[in-house]
Amino acid sequence: METHDAVLRGTEAQDDERVRARLAAIVDSSDDAIVSKTLDGVITSWNRAAEQLFGYSEAEAVGRHIFLIIPDERHAEEEQLLAHLRRGEKIDHFETVRQAKDGRRVPVSLTVSPIRDSTGCIVGASKVARDISERKQQEQLAAWLAAIVDSSDDAIVSKTLDGVITSWNRAAEQLFGYSTDEAIGQHIFLIVPDERREEEEDVLRRLRRGEKIDHFETLRRAKDGRLIPISLTVSPLRTSDGTIIGASKVARDITDRVRAHEILQRSHDELEQRVRERTAERERIFARLVLAQEDERQRIARELHDHLGQQMTALRLTLETLKALATGHRELHAQIETLQDLATQLDQDISFRVWELTPAVLQGVGLAAALTDYAASWSKRFGIRSEVHAHSQVRTPLSLELETTIYRFAQEALNNVVKHARATRVDIVFEHGPEHVSLIVEDNGVGFNPSATQTTNKGFGLIGMRERAALAGADFQIEAAPGHGTTVMLRVSSAATAPSRSA
Repeated sequence: METHDAVLRGTEAQDDERVRARLAAIVDSSDDAIVSKTLDGVITSWNRAAEQLFGYSEAEAVGRHIFLIIPDERHAEEEQLLAHLRRGEKIDHFETVRQAKDGRRVPVSLTVSPIRDSTGCIVGASKVARDISERKQQEQLAAWLAAIVDSSDDAIVSKTLDGVITSWNRAAEQLFGYSTDEAIGQHIFLIVPDERREEEEDVLRRLRRGEKIDHFETLRRAKDGRLIPISLTVSPLRTSDGTIIGASKVARDITDRVRAHEILQRSHDELEQRVRERTAERERIFARLVLAQEDERQRIARELHDHLGQQMTALRLTLETLKALATGHRELHAQIETLQDLATQLDQDISFRVWELTPAVLQGVGLAAALTDYAASWSKRFGIRSEVHAHSQVRTPLSLELETTIYRFAQEALNNVVKHARATRVDIVFEHGPEHVSLIVEDNGVGFNPSATQTTNKGFGLIGMRERAALAGADFQIEAAPGHGTTVMLRVSSAATAPSRSA
């Protein structure tokens, strides 16, 4: 009988030993740092994950006080944890900071449990520490990016592919009048006028195909019922595997620009009437207006270069800092590189617009050469092939005002091609004959119905060209049809080309 009992005790001891070995193996192979200590804070066990996280070997740690890895300013925090443990309390997911052997501060999430002996008395504590450095960096990066979005002067909104609003920054609140709480969860139709809902559906369809919509000018309705003219840039939002899950919209209020255009249009109408009544004064009024417009373009170009240039430099420096912080985090690194690419593209856009506002000196270069230079730069910028055909049958020079008008007319025509035509080729024909001077800009794009331009944003560019032609006493014509490209023509009598270069 005694022999049988001894065998049983031996078997139980072997079972206990196997269980302890299995538990020890689990602890040692855990990805989390697992440490045990006495109620006095002396370390009694230290697994491999603890070695990797804090840099101390098991031999270096066991027998030392837990203050080994606790920053000086957090010693009181540890005393509080020990007080909780002595009362038998468990601490779950307590976020704090520990210090590694090399001095690094390591953000961790702690779960601390009391260790009891066979009689139930608390004799120590076990700590499970999870490194949350990556999560903290992601949270910090997300906070920085959110701050950039929230401090933007442009309204930035995100939505699902079904059109449900998922984010709404402060500029959106100010522009549209709806608070974040009022907007999030609502359909984007909240700010889309009824007559433009089909336009929004088309935007969503294009997003689902992965297309980006740049500088699309439209109208949105504010909470108080006002219609606000805006310029929209809409980009698809993708997951890490490239799946499109939504869209981000950047809306810029262009009310001032549209009002300025309306004021300019009214001014032009008045000038046209005066020109009809005072033919003799037309050239002088025309010259003053052209010079004023060019002065304004120069002023705008300087403001773009000085003000936005500084902001773009600050943005690139911020992105470089974020990129450095994201080292080792592939997805974050890729997202920041995408933002850097967008910043570079924006910088290039601004540089091109500044250059576009300040053309070659026509007085020194000549109109044909200036048109050729602009068309070459325009083609390189937008990837649309262009060719200038210049023919002159007379040596009498044009007035500087008329050359400037023709040059700006060509710019507006090419800008309309970029915005609306989806063309692959543009031909620019300039002819200076004995009776007439003409400019023709012809593209092979999708075309449009000219009679419908009064109700679409394409009309803005055409109105500007009509106004330039009228002020110059020129004939302006459009030939276009859906699917057959567009041709715009400016034609002015050679009798109106007397030199006027004293300005």
